[in-house]
Amino acid sequence: MQNKNKTDQAQSETIKILRLIARLNVGGPARLMAWLMTGLPKDRFDQILVAGKVAPDEDDLGPWLKEQGIAYRILPQMGRAISPFKDISSLFAIIRLLIKHKPDILATETSKAGFLGRAALLVYRPWARLTGRPLPKAIHTFHGHTFSGYFSPAKARLFLGLERFLARFATWRIVVISPLQFREICHTYKVGNEEQFFTLPLGIDLGQFSQLQKNRDIFRKELGIKEEQKLICAVGRVAKVKNYGLFLEAAAELAGLKPELFQNCLFAIIGGGLDEDMEQLSQKAGELGISDQVIFCGNRSDPEAFIPGMDILMLTSLNEGTPLAILEAGACGKPVLATRVGGVTDLLGEASHPQLAPGLSKLERGLGAESQNSKALAQGLAWILQNPDQAAGLGLALKMHVEKRHTKDVMVKSLAELYLKAN
Repeated sequence: MQNKNKTDQAQSETIKILRLIARLNVGGPARLMAWLMTGLPKDRFDQILVAGKVAPDEDDLGPWLKEQGIAYRILPQMGRAISPFKDISSLFAIIRLLIKHKPDILATETSKAGFLGRAALLVYRPWARLTGRPLPKAIHTFHGHTFSGYFSPAKARLFLGLERFLARFATWRIVVISPLQFREICHTYKVGNEEQFFTLPLGIDLGQFSQLQKNRDIFRKELGIKEEQKLICAVGRVAKVKNYGLFLEAAAELAGLKPELFQNCLFAIIGGGLDEDMEQLSQKAGELGISDQVIFCGNRSDPEAFIPGMDILMLTSLNEGTPLAILEAGACGKPVLATRVGGVTDLLGEASHPQLAPGLSKLERGLGAESQNSKALAQGLAWILQNPDQAAGLGLALKMHVEKRHTKDVMVKSLAELYLKAN
């Protein structure tokens, strides 16, 4: 009877979660924060959201979170860039937050917040033991990883060493957002052990795509795109890991391969970045002779408009977790062509046929190309444009997959179960 009372008491207690994210810029991690803050039952979970400062070259999703009634605190010294003084200041600020709020769980998102949050926890734990406070369990989520495609080899090795240390000494569970990401982080990079990992089916809000034709018309009218023109888009912030130079090279390859198809296409990059990075892409488009058919849309926070407005999603990334853009394109039934990196294969499936061209495969729910292979990507674009019925079938298969496995409700329920196990 005594054990039963203890179990009932544990089940009725509110679990306090301190959430830490490097910044609330437009993208998957910030949207995940919104869905968790509003989706987890308030009678079971008391959540505190703390975020770093959004960089000037990024679009801030914070106002959108406030519209959803989500309160959060900003740590202005914590941001994307590495800054020893600001990072040390952030470390002590997080320690003060741990002391003040006494959380049961420290949930960290993105690399910078994961490092600072779990380092602060290592400092806080001995003091918490001495004072009889709860010992928080750290749950860190990898949305991607910085072990390749972001930094120099020396820096990448340093960050990998730090992640291995924190996984061993400061982390209760490591959340990954695809099976392939689990294999990469656990087996390839040897971060953590298998028992620590939890694979989360990243989800999206399907309700935002309820007016496809209306929003498609609005977006294309805004950009001056005729209905018969084909709009091929890349979505995400402009950064080295997104490899947008390859996006432009694939467009130029299509011009040489199938000029009659190319002439009816427009290529849009939906995402902003540093002025120098944007200028480099603009110059590259000019050097490739395709400037007239390339549109730089900058940062946008209205996927309910630009996803229906496109005809093909093309991802050229060097590294990905579970790309939110693929989930959103899938929700709208759009055909997807992507480099086979990270969690892309988990979304698009395995090769179901012999190669369509060297380096290009037809997958169960899209087309996959070798990384850095512009010719294969151009062949993929040509195949989609020349086989609209088959391309639509792939889009429908992806739509069914997203609706079954990648809704925000499935995602929130999965994390709630994990948090209850931590208590």
